[in-house]
Amino acid sequence: MPHSQFPIPKLKPNRVRTSTLLQMEAVECGAAALGIILSYYGRIVPLAKLREDCGVSRDGSKAFNILKAAKNYGLNAKGLKLSLEKVTTTRLPYIAFWNFNHFLVVEGYSKKCVYLNDPANGHRTVSWEEFDRAYTGVALVMEPGADFRKGGTKNHIVSALTTRLQNSQSTILFCLLAGLLLTLPRLAVPAFAQVFIDEILVQDRQQWLRPLLLGMVMTALLRAFLARLRLTYLRRLMVKLSVSMSGQFLWHILRLPIGFYAQRFAGEISSRMQINDKVAEILSGRLATTVIDAVMMVFYLLIMIQYDQLLSAIAVYFAAINILALLFLSQTRVDANMRLAQEYGKVAGVAVSGIQTIETVKASGLESDLFARFAGYYAKALNAEQKLGLQTQIIATLPTILTALTTAFILLVGGLQVMDGSLSIGMLVAYQSLTQSFLEPVNSLVNFGSTLQDLEADLNRLDDVLQNSVDSEVEEKQEVGGVRREITSSSPWQLHGHVELRNITFGYSRVEPPLIDNLSLIVKPGQRIALVGGSGSGKSTIAKLICGLYQPWDGEICFDGVGRSQIKRSVLANCLAMVEQDIFLFAGTVRENITLWDFTVPEADLVQACQDAAIHDAIASMPGKYDFELIEGGMNISGGQRQRLEIARALVRNPSVLVLDEATSALDAQTELTINRNLQQRGCSCIVVAHRLSTIRYCDEIIVLEQGKIVQRGTHEELWQQGGTYVRLLQATQI
Repeated sequence: MPHSQFPIPKLKPNRVRTSTLLQMEAVECGAAALGIILSYYGRIVPLAKLREDCGVSRDGSKAFNILKAAKNYGLNAKGLKLSLEKVTTTRLPYIAFWNFNHFLVVEGYSKKCVYLNDPANGHRTVSWEEFDRAYTGVALVMEPGADFRKGGTKNHIVSALTTRLQNSQSTILFCLLAGLLLTLPRLAVPAFAQVFIDEILVQDRQQWLRPLLLGMVMTALLRAFLARLRLTYLRRLMVKLSVSMSGQFLWHILRLPIGFYAQRFAGEISSRMQINDKVAEILSGRLATTVIDAVMMVFYLLIMIQYDQLLSAIAVYFAAINILALLFLSQTRVDANMRLAQEYGKVAGVAVSGIQTIETVKASGLESDLFARFAGYYAKALNAEQKLGLQTQIIATLPTILTALTTAFILLVGGLQVMDGSLSIGMLVAYQSLTQSFLEPVNSLVNFGSTLQDLEADLNRLDDVLQNSVDSEVEEKQEVGGVRREITSSSPWQLHGHVELRNITFGYSRVEPPLIDNLSLIVKPGQRIALVGGSGSGKSTIAKLICGLYQPWDGEICFDGVGRSQIKRSVLANCLAMVEQDIFLFAGTVRENITLWDFTVPEADLVQACQDAAIHDAIASMPGKYDFELIEGGMNISGGQRQRLEIARALVRNPSVLVLDEATSALDAQTELTINRNLQQRGCSCIVVAHRLSTIRYCDEIIVLEQGKIVQRGTHEELWQQGGTYVRLLQATQI
């Protein structure tokens, strides 16, 4: 939307202030922008909830969905096509569509610039020329309606810290007590200095020297003992917090629904794991010592006031400047730390994903492109680090300067008081020592405040994961007919292979029309069913629904006539297996990759699974056979062997229901035929997703899908006679 004249004539400078809500992923900008608007009007909603409300998917969120979510919260919201002149008269704040790929909040204008609150970067300003280039002409305008309600609580670092420390109160109290006892020997040092100068040096009372030295030695020993005791318990606390927080975080990640991972880099998620150790170290170290320092600071100040009120006022004045400077930079540093953590998370994600796909990178000659992408993310991270570093330097330098000024002023004023006789030299030296002891906790408090701002950004990244609801599929206990039914992995109740989908409706976004609408399907025990259809028809989605990777919006999936929610997950894990086209093999032996570290699997079952997957002979020819070491991704064996190992992994538990999603795409026709015959002899029910005629031809029933609906079903011969979609699909694959 080019504009020839800046600033806009008759523009009245106007601005509102909104709170920062940074997106965790690039696709979340619309949800975060809505959260900023809601927060401005007094409604606090977690980003995890906003993602769900706005229907954030791998492709982001549409403006229509953002408006719909805003209306659900009681806002009068509408999307407008506004020129640059008209948008400047629109009610602030509003959401602007930026560069056709991003949503951000406009806070206001001045004659020279536009004030933005960008979910990707926080508060920033842009020139009118840049705003004119990036603004697409689409604005989402919102204001509270009659149904709007204020509410919600903003995440606060204090509550986040207390939650993590709630099981360690006794250790913390002991450390605090030891720290408070440490104040006693430290308070004795100024008194010793005053006695030494005023009584021994000035008054020449030599008989006081020996008791004074003895007292100083005893004080030093007591101080060393208490310091060691405190450090010992703080170290134990750090280990305890690190283990519990990392374990809780990993356990929560493992129980999250599959949709959580669809929008995130694996490297970025793993980088958050390391934050737990950092948080544990701060909580058990600097937090505890800083709390003690804060209490000690009060003790020192009370004693300083007893010495001289004027000198105490000088010390308090400079300490207040220190703390006010920290508060002034606080929110800016939190936002900058959040951006820095996100940028380094992206760097890790790009590096990991590049290494995982190194074969494709090498084959396509994309090394320079991958490096350029990595360097781009790394440069952004360094820029964020430099911006934060400037503020860190200010906070780090200020205490040193103010301490020097405080010392100079106290020596100046105290020296004048010594000269007029209102203060002795010993008292001035003692007071100077007390001042240093007072300023040390103040400086420690300021430095920890800087650390706390860094910590808040880290805690936000951890809580972004922990606030996501776990997958309902991982619940260990379910109720059947009002009575809780316990089914252990050794339960005699095993599935027979009857699968029924009853009126299933499902989509990847609640605010979009469903991909699968009211679909019903029955697979009888031992039956082999094929799902075919074009890209996006829903065949792989149905396979994942059967396996429980996604939960249907409506309807029910039953096994042997019992709803999935009523069957213990361990039973489903033993009786239901899935093989996808994407192969996952880790660094370890062939045996470990097939059994997944379950050493209770009988050797006969292992060998039989490999024979049925047509991989036993290949394993037998490997050095070490089943103990042959695979490298990560199985890169030291062929693609066909990797795929057959995946099939063997699925068969080793003797499943009664087997889902194959393009599971034989890397195999030759003869090997595929052998595996199909072996699967038929096993008698398990098979749901096959495939395009190749050789894979689906001998299935008992072929179901043709189009836009999530069944358009044809029957055997290969019946469908071939009918013509239609099935024939077109086969002809397309044979071209």
